[in-house]
Amino acid sequence: MKLDRIQLVLIVLTFSVILLSACNHKSSHTNPSSLSDEQFKDFMSRANKLFKEYNSDTSSNAPDKLVEGARVLQKDYPSQANGYQLVMCAMDDCASDNPAKARAWGNEIIDGAAPERFKLWAKGFLYRLDSQGKPITMQFIAVDGREVDLAKMKGKVVLVDFWSTGCVPCVAELPRVKASLEKYQQKGFEVVGISCDTDKDKLERFLKEKGVAWPQYFDGQQQERNKFAQGFGIDGIPHMFFVDKKGCLRYDNVRAKGDEAVFEKKIEELLAEQ
Repeated sequence: MKLDRIQLVLIVLTFSVILLSACNHKSSHTNPSSLSDEQFKDFMSRANKLFKEYNSDTSSNAPDKLVEGARVLQKDYPSQANGYQLVMCAMDDCASDNPAKARAWGNEIIDGAAPERFKLWAKGFLYRLDSQGKPITMQFIAVDGREVDLAKMKGKVVLVDFWSTGCVPCVAELPRVKASLEKYQQKGFEVVGISCDTDKDKLERFLKEKGVAWPQYFDGQQQERNKFAQGFGIDGIPHMFFVDKKGCLRYDNVRAKGDEAVFEKKIEELLAEQ
């Protein structure tokens, strides 16, 4: 699922910070960063080139090449965020096939000179990586007042969905999530949403209009600072994972689109387990 979550890239420049998001594509031709115009042009050109090359590279060492390029970008432009986020993308994309490599890159971020927010993300990523097949904790009061506690949901299969109302791919997958809940809820399937929205009223209106009935976590923070997105090292939305009947994290980074074997069949498989 290489970079599927960031094929549409939002580059927001606020002073010296560049934030990448999965949900929109808005290119800015102005330079509000601390770089000179010439530096800004070079930086943007190189960052975009790395993304484009990685998306088209089908070789097994594509993540290694992305990280190599990201390190050079970090060295040349240490005040900009993209270099670290490129490494984050490579980590997430090789987490299943080469977790040792992903872990090494995560520790590199934690032990290096990365800004604190990336260190926190890397720690969350390593927690998610090391929690595969192990119990995880998640407890909160949803926007509608319901208590959500994965520890109290053992015996059920739970889909945890990190999303936002402004994320086009996230919203596009909601109908299939909704249909799956309607089909499997009586058999023990539940859905928990982790909203990365900043406007609670807008979120509540959206949930009502779209008939989204499952509980939603909301803290008014986008994914970079959202409590659970940060805690699980989620670098792009949509992002979903399943929790099995024993409360263990299973089938990370799944999507509610494409072949049924990737989504509905996984639900049926987990429901069939004792």
